[in-house]
Amino acid sequence: MSNGPVTNPQTPVGPVYTPPPSVNTKQILGHPMGLFLLFLVEMWERFSYYGMRGLLVLYLIRRTTEMAGAETELNPGRGWSKAEASVLYGWYTGLAYLFPIFGGIIADKLIGTHRSMLVGGILISLGHIVLGFSGMGAFAQNQEGMAIFMAGLALIVCGTGHFKPTVSVMVGQLYASGDPRRDGAFTIFYMGINLGAFLCAFVCGTLGEKVGWHWGFGAAAVGMILGLGLYTFGKPVLLRGIGEAPAHIKNPSGATAVFFVGSIVLSALFALAYHAGLITQVGELMKKVGEDSTLRIAVPAVLIVGLLGWIGWFLSQNRPEDRGPVLSIFIFMAFNTFFWCAFEQAGSSINVFTEQNTDRFIAGPGSFEVPATWFQSVNAGLIFILAPIFAIIWTKLGKKNLNPSQPVKIALGLIFLGLGYLFMVMAGKVVGGGAKAGMILVVATYFWHTVGELCLSPTGLSYVTKTAPARFMALLMGIWFVSSFVAGLGGGLIAAQVEAIEKGQIKLPWNFGGQADFFFLFVVTSIGAGVVILIFTPLLKKLMRNPND
Repeated sequence: MSNGPVTNPQTPVGPVYTPPPSVNTKQILGHPMGLFLLFLVEMWERFSYYGMRGLLVLYLIRRTTEMAGAETELNPGRGWSKAEASVLYGWYTGLAYLFPIFGGIIADKLIGTHRSMLVGGILISLGHIVLGFSGMGAFAQNQEGMAIFMAGLALIVCGTGHFKPTVSVMVGQLYASGDPRRDGAFTIFYMGINLGAFLCAFVCGTLGEKVGWHWGFGAAAVGMILGLGLYTFGKPVLLRGIGEAPAHIKNPSGATAVFFVGSIVLSALFALAYHAGLITQVGELMKKVGEDSTLRIAVPAVLIVGLLGWIGWFLSQNRPEDRGPVLSIFIFMAFNTFFWCAFEQAGSSINVFTEQNTDRFIAGPGSFEVPATWFQSVNAGLIFILAPIFAIIWTKLGKKNLNPSQPVKIALGLIFLGLGYLFMVMAGKVVGGGAKAGMILVVATYFWHTVGELCLSPTGLSYVTKTAPARFMALLMGIWFVSSFVAGLGGGLIAAQVEAIEKGQIKLPWNFGGQADFFFLFVVTSIGAGVVILIFTPLLKKLMRNPND
């Protein structure tokens, strides 16, 4: 499970720091004890994020009590269509990667990473509590409860914006510039991300699906509160002097309070706007644009032309020797967006398919049925197993000067991702024939997606930090996060077309039948994009500052 489409886990985001003399020098496994405190904090934050991610679409599409049969009356949802739920999922995951741009600026310039982490963690906890509250009593069925639910989502997005940019920077602050332990530290830290992502489905997912959705949302809050409690207790001892506000800021606590209260007010205003129907009106307007054949072509065309024009202007602002490397950043950014847009189907279209169309009984009807949310942990579990193997492979290839270059690794990631979707095509054909697909097909999909992720993981911000001109470093890192927003939102909008493709309302060049047609779209686009970047690898290597990167 990635921490999102961002960076090599071994590369810190942000500047390199020399740890202050006050840092606790006690070590575990050769690393400062503060690293393992940050490991636990990040583990619990990812526990809450991925716990919510696995439940969101399933909760929204579960039928209400009035619509449900006896089997689902005990745990009704909101009765949304798959399309509506997928669009909200796309906005939620996309904004969770857009807001950290602003949170990072606030932390760097005004309040420091320590206060930013606290603000983010408290907001995330409040958000999950609000989500849980929205499913209690009459709120579980009425529009007021749905507005409260939206407030909870907004709080989590704001909190993630404050939290996400902070922890990796604080890990970097524990080590002096050039410390050889730094890469190992970020590997340990990355395992914390995946441990949280692995555990969440078994707790949040099981409670949400089998007991009550609000119990699943509330369990995610417990995880974040545990992380904050550990951090608050351990920070004065293990992380003294780490994450403090810039010295020239006279009242960082006051600024922190402003951003905290401001996030709550913003979330409340969003909920009120939803309750008043303003958000729905915006959605209807976007839907009309999508349905108009002229606007459907014209709007993206204008955006693409405008984007290409801006890129051309931006390249002209760079020195001649920097233009090639900067152009390579934009090209890799586009292919990364392709990858994560398809990868993010894990929480939407694949998640729904797993719940509704997969035979999840271990030994036939009447035996134990595996909750659909448990499959969200497959990726993280596989990373635990495969990441060390990949690390050995890259190291051995590097010693022989055979380590694949940046574009080749991106191509491999995309091709393996597309191969994974072949198993979903098979699953879709089984369902189209009137049966339910086997769990092994879903697991096989996640296996190849994980292999693709591990090929692609050395890309991202690590390449930006090595390639971008110093004066444009912050800008290009921010733009990279925007590409993550586009991937998250795009993935949700594409997932919203499942039913239209399944019913034949949207025609594709192939006809396997049912959802197989939808999943084959990712086979074609992912493998196609991988082949394209392989073909242009020689040209891309000429653009790169170091062709061996």
